[in-house]
Amino acid sequence: MTDHNYELRFFEDHIYFREGQSITLAPAIRVLYVLKGSISVDGKEIGEGEGVLTRGEAKLEIGDDVAELARWELVPFGAPKEDILSRFSDTSNSFGQSLNKRTDFINIPGSKTGLRLDTVTFPPGTRAYRHIHASCGIRYIVKGTLEINTDESIDLMERGHAWWEGGNSPVLAIASDEVETLFARVMVLPPDYHDKLTITYVDPADDDKPRENKNNRMIDEIVKLG
Repeated sequence: MTDHNYELRFFEDHIYFREGQSITLAPAIRVLYVLKGSISVDGKEIGEGEGVLTRGEAKLEIGDDVAELARWELVPFGAPKEDILSRFSDTSNSFGQSLNKRTDFINIPGSKTGLRLDTVTFPPGTRAYRHIHASCGIRYIVKGTLEINTDESIDLMERGHAWWEGGNSPVLAIASDEVETLFARVMVLPPDYHDKLTITYVDPADDDKPRENKNNRMIDEIVKLG
């Protein structure tokens, strides 16, 4: 079985279009999640709080004048970084900002991998008990705040923050007491975890405690590499 060295890159895109403008994105394994506005990807309408997976070129059109996107790309190690704003069909009438907030490295065995996009919502004052996941991924705070407690540090993640969680790394997550918190994440999973839970609680006693946070799984697919 051949191992593949890949990068998982995370971008926050703010795009301001004029009527009739579009972007054709270069081929990549890519997940888009709409933070604000709406978009059309290869003719499919994607609204706020929804996501889509693309594998090849993707034609992107904006349903409103402004769209904000969270974008994850799984690319071979060392692949050139694409400035998507340079791909406007008319750069004189459209503009924006694209922030590469994280790049993390993954060794993927075999020719396939799982990709999962989901969101997790925390009512005020709730928590995710100390747990691990079977694989890695990048999380992004859409709203609210989340205190992330690991063996190495305690970090407060606020709106717009992105962070990496490795597989089998214990985490305790505590949400804001004042407002609802929501994060979106893309996980790179072994194919065996397709349509399966990845979470294991460190303390077995936590298995029986009520779950106050809500998970919304939007994409769970196996993709071919290369």
